[in-house]
Amino acid sequence: MALQVSGKTALVTGGGSGICLEFTKLLLANNCNVVVADLNLRPEAETVVDGSGSKGKAQAAFIKTDVTDWKQLRAAFEFTIEKFGQLDIVCPGAGVLEPV
Repeated sequence: MALQVSGKTALVTGGGSGICLEFTKLLLANNCNVVVADLNLRPEAETVVDGSGSKGKAQAAFIKTDVTDWKQLRAAFEFTIEKFGQLDIVCPGAGVLEPV
C-alpha cells in the first residue's frame, strides 16, 4: 500500500544534499510540504527550497540543525509544527559520522 503524501508535512533530516535532497524533491513534487533540517544547504538544495511554494504548490523551509544536539533537533520539530501546523512524516536521513 502506497503512502499518500499530498497535503501532508514532512521533516527530512539531512535533506540539504544527496539522497535526502532527492527525497525532498519527490515529496514536494507530490504536494507535500517539507522542512529540511541539516547543517547547511548545498547550492542545489537552496534552489529547491527557494523555488518551492510557487503557484499554490507545496512549500519547503530550512532550519539549520545538528542532529547530534537534542536541543537543535527538538527545535526542528517545533519549527515544522509552527510553520505548517502539522507534522505527518519524519525521515531521519542525516548521517552522523566522526571526522577522521
